[in-house]
Amino acid sequence: MLGTRNHRFLYLCAFTLFILSALYGLLLRWNFTYPLTFINYHHFLQSHSHVAFLGWGYLATIGVLLSNFVEASIKQKKVYKIIISIIVVTITLMLISFPLEGYKAFSIVLLSLFGVASYVLSYRLLKDIKGNSTAVKLIKYGIYYYILSSLATWFLAGVLVSQGKTDLYHNTVYFYLHFLYNGYFVFVLFGFLFKIFEKQKIIISKKLQENFFLYLNVACIPAYALSILWSDVSAVFYVIGFVASLLQLISLFFLMKIIRQTYPQIKWNSISKLVLKFGLIAYSFKIVIQIASAFPFIVEKSMALKPFFIIGYLHLFTLAFMSVLLLLILVQLKIIVFKNILSKIGIGTFLTGIFITETLLFSQGFLFLNGFGPIKNYNLLVLIFSFFMVFGLFFIFLSQFKKQAVQTN
Repeated sequence: MLGTRNHRFLYLCAFTLFILSALYGLLLRWNFTYPLTFINYHHFLQSHSHVAFLGWGYLATIGVLLSNFVEASIKQKKVYKIIISIIVVTITLMLISFPLEGYKAFSIVLLSLFGVASYVLSYRLLKDIKGNSTAVKLIKYGIYYYILSSLATWFLAGVLVSQGKTDLYHNTVYFYLHFLYNGYFVFVLFGFLFKIFEKQKIIISKKLQENFFLYLNVACIPAYALSILWSDVSAVFYVIGFVASLLQLISLFFLMKIIRQTYPQIKWNSISKLVLKFGLIAYSFKIVIQIASAFPFIVEKSMALKPFFIIGYLHLFTLAFMSVLLLLILVQLKIIVFKNILSKIGIGTFLTGIFITETLLFSQGFLFLNGFGPIKNYNLLVLIFSFFMVFGLFFIFLSQFKKQAVQTN
């Protein structure tokens, strides 16, 4: 894979783990259509999700942080090399530990080692990242929210041992996911995007950037209320969640104004522009879904139809927004390229797979919600277009090894 030489291995690891995680997801989808007796669904699901978040999302974003926000002389320090090595090894071993035993001793040890290493890395990054731009603020708050999300992982084991999978257990999981998703990934990805605009001399209103950051940040903590509405909570949490979702909507308004201001200035090829639109549309749908989830009727139906609405939302974020925007960022930083025919087929196939599987998931949920029958051959269709996503990733990955000059994307 192309990119800064010092971080080539890190990006290669991240993308490889992304593909392996996608293969695990494909295996889980195959199991729905053609049940397999030799796999434990929940164990493979745990491996699939952990490696997708940490192996792909976290590793790739750390690579971008080191390449673009930390001075060359500082990031060569031995402490960074040791920490990154521990993180890569522990995540890779999770591909084995979770399928073998699930959330037990070996996996807990790996997660603990990863957690400690990530704290040291977070401390170093917060210390070594300099500046006061909106991009830097987004990055630093993203790291703060990562630390906040990780606190749930230490609490989770105790809850599981002492109480089992109670409401407290599930709400602890949702605490982790909320601040990892809507905290770390949202903040750092938009921080990267603003940094790219800055590098490419694209002019953005400072006031718009500040307002986007302000409303996004103020909404983040109270928006956790939206994640616990499924359990028996006071009506005040519905109010808090609704207000937080409106604040997120206001931040989206400022983001769209920023994009409207920057779009005429960007000199990207048509594929990069398509990827940007795709990721931002997915993010907008995420905000709309969160607003809807503040209403009791929607919460009740979403939990009853979890395989469609909840899974659809998680994939909307992880694939349609996080992964798509991260690919765009890697392209604009010239770490990967969308120039040859193989890469173009790859991104087209990948986006097609995401779009159709998301459409199938939400459509099936809405059909059941309104008392209609299921989509014919639903599981088979989802499986087929899940293959599209995996093949697309393979094509993108393989295309990076073709000899070519890296040009502006």
